[in-house]
Amino acid sequence: MTTATKSVPAMQVENARMTFGTTQALNGVDLTVENGEMVALIGPSGSGKSTLLRVAAALQIADSTSGKVSVLGHTMQKKGKIGSGVRSHRTRIGFIFQQFNLVGRLSLFSNVMVGSLGRISKWRGTFGLFPGDVKQAAMDALERVGIAQFAGMRSSNLSGGQQQRGAIARALVQGAEVLFADEPIASLDPVSARKVMELLDDLNKNEALTVVVTLHQVDYAREFCARTVALNEGKIVFDGPSEELTKEKLIEIYGPEYETAFYGGDDS
Repeated sequence: MTTATKSVPAMQVENARMTFGTTQALNGVDLTVENGEMVALIGPSGSGKSTLLRVAAALQIADSTSGKVSVLGHTMQKKGKIGSGVRSHRTRIGFIFQQFNLVGRLSLFSNVMVGSLGRISKWRGTFGLFPGDVKQAAMDALERVGIAQFAGMRSSNLSGGQQQRGAIARALVQGAEVLFADEPIASLDPVSARKVMELLDDLNKNEALTVVVTLHQVDYAREFCARTVALNEGKIVFDGPSEELTKEKLIEIYGPEYETAFYGGDDS
């Protein structure tokens, strides 16, 4: 894996604004994530956390009133315009989606090799003629995430947890230095969800991979991420150590319904 640039933040967002119709999905968000951090983004549905990740990766274009969004020192977008060279720079950014985004009819091995498309010749990618070093990298990545034994299986025949780990392996083959994971465990059963979070935690600690992960599960944010950023109505309402996410703070973030949903309205 490529060593992340140390002199600049992994992600820097300045005055991000994003509007969908009459909804302000992001309302002046400023956020810096340093290299080597594992940061959780939490908040109610529609709070802007997924939009923030997509804007950072330039998968969605922010409003023209926005400031600059950079990843590893490269301008991804500014004032509603994509920065130059973003396509090639995206090879340094792994993006993990809730629904895995693997091609079901292809083997797991082939899906993981797809991560190399940004750095091999176009004709090789078109015909699926992956060089030997890519094949080795794919197997190494599958070993790393613990599913090498399923390399030859069609992705559509794998469990959700196996597919998600395959998506992470693909990002490793890609050579990603920053991993944006957008609700990566939302579609998984509890056992698979924990395995994926443990894998992200391991990659962060032992491979120096910067991880920014959106989560609905606050307990996982507290367990695996030293820092949590909470959004509500497009604004950051908390940014600090995850251990400071007390019951009172979570009610403040999510509203009084949080207490009813998770504590049954108990005042104790």
